[in-house]
Amino acid sequence: MKLGSLTKKYLLALALIATLSITAFCIVYQVIQTQDTYASIINVSGRQRMLSQKAALLSSQLLHCKNDTEEMQIRNQLYEVKSLIEASHRGLLLGDPVMKLPGDPSPEVQAIYYDPPVSLDQQIRTFTGHIDSLLNEPGQKLTLNNPHLVYILTAAKGDLLQALDKAVKLYEAEAQNHIKMLQILEVIIVCLTLLLLLFEAFFIFRPMIRHVYKETSLLRNHNHQLRVLSSFDSLTGIANRRSFDEYLANEWKRTTRNSTWLSLILLDIDFFKYYNDTYGHQAGDHCLYQVATALNNSLHRSGDLVARYGGEEFAVILPDTDSREALIVAENLRTEIENLNIPHASSAIANYVTVSVGVASTLPTQHSTPEEVIAEADQALYKAKQSGRNKVMHYVKYFNT
Repeated sequence: MKLGSLTKKYLLALALIATLSITAFCIVYQVIQTQDTYASIINVSGRQRMLSQKAALLSSQLLHCKNDTEEMQIRNQLYEVKSLIEASHRGLLLGDPVMKLPGDPSPEVQAIYYDPPVSLDQQIRTFTGHIDSLLNEPGQKLTLNNPHLVYILTAAKGDLLQALDKAVKLYEAEAQNHIKMLQILEVIIVCLTLLLLLFEAFFIFRPMIRHVYKETSLLRNHNHQLRVLSSFDSLTGIANRRSFDEYLANEWKRTTRNSTWLSLILLDIDFFKYYNDTYGHQAGDHCLYQVATALNNSLHRSGDLVARYGGEEFAVILPDTDSREALIVAENLRTEIENLNIPHASSAIANYVTVSVGVASTLPTQHSTPEEVIAEADQALYKAKQSGRNKVMHYVKYFNT
């Protein structure tokens, strides 16, 4: 075979390899660039759930105001929550550069928002409309039978909550599908690169074989980076909500088979909104990082998991742990955060950052679901907040440690 022909084939193969390498780099770069966007979408959509619960709580508190000043404060807080719900809703649908939301949702997401039976867009508009109507009601006319209050409380625990959860899961599924698709493309590129390199190795230059190892190693590292980005919270460095859901599901199955205890701890930073308002969002992010690090360092068993559940809320999964042991761990976690002595001048209960803690323990069975223990821990957390915050409460007995 002539040298000129060999050179042409070599250059052609080299050009194809370069094209594939550039394509692989572009795919990985695109994934890394869009990770923040996916994280923002999932965080904002998850925050909608928390805001709906907060709106219901504030609405019910309007019935029990002791004076006009307290009523005005609650009304202002409820108005802020309503505004956040509306802003987040607009951002998810139309885009918001501040919140890093691109808008232009997929047809599947649009179906949840605009098509029956979910019609989430209409549900959110109706929900905020009832909040507006409730805010316009004079305090002396507010009763448990107020139609606006009844709708808000019912929606926050029923259809609206389920619709918001469905939207969050769809956003998470789209992110996972996007990563899987890119991983498939990476595999195809690796296979094509291998074939070209083998051709050159056997018919042109054997040293080209080394290139396949370099490319494979690069793509493997990028895949590892993608798995890390999709499993860990970028701000705090601990597990994110997706990792939490997967780990809880796996431990639920394992403890069901073994008939052992499973405990869940939910922690929420007290008056964190006021902290952000006082010190700024950059300080708020640093506070979240400090709290997450302290929680993670306080767990010494390899099977325990701490995750950022959403916003300023964290979750801890304790496999093979009964309620007595879980309460001890929860109190230790609460104390660790207290011992950080992070200044919090706007807190209503202390001059440093504190957390409220809810604990739930269960013996999983084939007839129960992880969502049940999450709901129980959430109720215990709500009780801890109602009882003055900076407390640990257990779902069954509401035992205050």
